[in-house]
Amino acid sequence: MKDVVVVVTADTKPVSVDGLDILLVLTDVEKEMKEYTSLEAVRNEFGESSVAYKKVAALFNQGKARPTPEKLVRSVKIVGLGALESGRLVPAIREYQRKDDNWYTLITDRNDDASILALAAFAEKSEPLEAELASGVEDHRKFYVAQTDNKELAVGKARAAVIYTQSLEEHADAAWLGAAGAWYPEYVTWKFKMPDGLSVPELTEEERNSLKKNNVNYVTDEYKRNYVKDGICTDGDYIDSVLGKDWIAKDMRNRVYDVFCENPIVGYTNAGFTLIGAAVLQSLGKAVEHGIIASDGDNKNGIYSVKIPSEDEATEEERRMRQMPPIIWEAQITGAVHSAKAKGRLVVGL
Repeated sequence: MKDVVVVVTADTKPVSVDGLDILLVLTDVEKEMKEYTSLEAVRNEFGESSVAYKKVAALFNQGKARPTPEKLVRSVKIVGLGALESGRLVPAIREYQRKDDNWYTLITDRNDDASILALAAFAEKSEPLEAELASGVEDHRKFYVAQTDNKELAVGKARAAVIYTQSLEEHADAAWLGAAGAWYPEYVTWKFKMPDGLSVPELTEEERNSLKKNNVNYVTDEYKRNYVKDGICTDGDYIDSVLGKDWIAKDMRNRVYDVFCENPIVGYTNAGFTLIGAAVLQSLGKAVEHGIIASDGDNKNGIYSVKIPSEDEATEEERRMRQMPPIIWEAQITGAVHSAKAKGRLVVGL
């Protein structure tokens, strides 16, 4: 037997993250939507000098980001809407939605203030109200990530995250999305991530305070540590909280639909109600596994409660409409400040 044995193995290839459903909107070309799963395919289609290639390169090439992701973004939809006059970008995206609304995260090639403000407002309005959902509006909420070189940009919208950069050629929006979004759907902060390829901007204390006041993220250099701070949306909400709550909404909806589609009938009975309630419990349990919902320190049980109604709680109107009384649930979101809670009200028709 040899005294010294050295074994060298190659790193395993990171698996691809899914669920972010990223759409890259271009305004420098007209092109039908196509999904790309490799940087080579984007290069062959658009060329290495194109904005499309540079954006996707920043998005995909985050294998050396800190902390190093176990998964990498390897899928992006790209659509070219062509040159658009001021104020026409959002209407053009809405028109595109009629053909394809199966995407969640939005990035674009527009960095001007007007476009960022318009797209942030679009994202904020994408989350439907309960009354809209009850009237038949589908839930296709969006999340928007942008970059800016304006140190004084103030947006103040929900569901939108902006990162400041001194060089728009670094495509900080795509790089940050590739580095922080690679952990999805695990509940991780978008703060303290250091995307590969980004530099530290030169900022005065006054400029940093302005960015912080306007909830604009940027790469900082603190005690010889470089990272993005503060992982927030332009309205001050934390990005991880928004993504986590969106994941619960999507997963719970999918599980309830599966119950209806996989059973010949879900009866208007306690047994039927329990079947729907089980889907809600499964979704919340999965959210605990992802770290979205907090767990107690001792038993690692998820901190949530669910009230499944009984058949005798249904009103005559609910019976006539075959509508189940609402399932009410409440959960403690991980990392929430001051014990903030997420609340849900699930209404389904049987």
